[in-house]
Amino acid sequence: MTSPAQSRPHPAPVGSRLSWPTHNADGGRRLLHCRRLVSGALVALLLPPAVACQSRPIMGGPPDMPGERVLESPPGLRIETFARDLEVIWGMVFTPDGRMLLTERPGRIRVIGADGHLDPTPWAVVDDVRARGEGGLMGIALHPDFPAQPWVYVMYTSNEHGGVNRVARIREEQGRGGRLEVILDDLPARANHNGGRIRFGPDGLLYVGAGEVWEKERAQDLDDPAGSVLRIAPDGSIPTENPFAGSPIFSYGHRNVQGIAWHPDTGELFTAEHGPSGEWPGVGGHDEINITERGKNYGWPLAVGAPGAQGLEDPLLMWPQGAPTGDLIFYDGDLMPDLRGDLFYSTLRSEALFRIRFQDPVDPHRPTAIERWFITPEGRSVYGRLRGMVVGPDGALYIGTSNQSRGTPRAGDDRILRVAPSGTGPPR
Repeated sequence: MTSPAQSRPHPAPVGSRLSWPTHNADGGRRLLHCRRLVSGALVALLLPPAVACQSRPIMGGPPDMPGERVLESPPGLRIETFARDLEVIWGMVFTPDGRMLLTERPGRIRVIGADGHLDPTPWAVVDDVRARGEGGLMGIALHPDFPAQPWVYVMYTSNEHGGVNRVARIREEQGRGGRLEVILDDLPARANHNGGRIRFGPDGLLYVGAGEVWEKERAQDLDDPAGSVLRIAPDGSIPTENPFAGSPIFSYGHRNVQGIAWHPDTGELFTAEHGPSGEWPGVGGHDEINITERGKNYGWPLAVGAPGAQGLEDPLLMWPQGAPTGDLIFYDGDLMPDLRGDLFYSTLRSEALFRIRFQDPVDPHRPTAIERWFITPEGRSVYGRLRGMVVGPDGALYIGTSNQSRGTPRAGDDRILRVAPSGTGPPR
């Protein structure tokens, strides 16, 4: 396949491809950031200078949350291995003809046919992938009009410029990946906190989770894509309805968004992100799920938890211990009607799948029950680290393990699990 360096277009203004300047996390940048917050940026208008430039965050407890029920094996469901012997599965999508495309972190896009067989030859290999730490080939999405618009979108870490994250689209040609075109370039990249999840929303626009690459102050800078949810058109141009003119930033103040999903009934955007893990002594955990709205500030690194600070959005859900985030998806299939409308949250460090229910007839966004799946009574994980998820055309829920990186590989790892009712047969 053609390398990104050969096929990406030249830098261009808004309308073709956005290229962000790279920044260094030196003290000068932090001081400039602090002055911007005090002298007129949005956060400074809503928070006093002592808060905007503080050395530690405002700490809040968890929002109002239901208790958890732990289930090793959810009743009425069968968990089977759909595919095996893969390497750090990151994202999965189904094509309209029933194939599954999935990303492996080292740079391969694999294809599983509608018959359930894994093709030994990759659908495509992205040549310029820097698979170090948490970087590499990450999220994957299909053009909303696929296959009429035969584009497959990916986010990956490139070796160019010392390492940058890119969003690109690959044209399918005769059942294989062909030409690659970079549509969003020079996103910040590091060994950790690259974000990486990409999904098309109900509005037909592409949403991108961009991590703050372990430089927390960047998440409050509206001139910097780090620590944001970005929104672009399928060709990489910036939608005119974005909240900040000429910018792909949709929301900001995030740490490391890796879950993106939309409520099937209300259309609200839900995102999941990692909480702190070493920025301040004694402050850890606090992974959160947010209802994410255009132009809003989700608090990182000014606040942790749900302190109710003016101008900052509290999370819908927050876990003081455990996680970090893997992926987020609402179940919208017909095969398992008892799960319809439930939010599933895969986790890496917690090595569990969370099922979150919303059964309040007045408030469709209020969580009413939480189940933690695949944990034994002794507290051991059944399948290890879980990341990418997708609902298949058969209505089953497919989940990828991610044990070949930091976890403890089980037999067949990394693999894709298929969750279906106990009385049903294997996929067609």
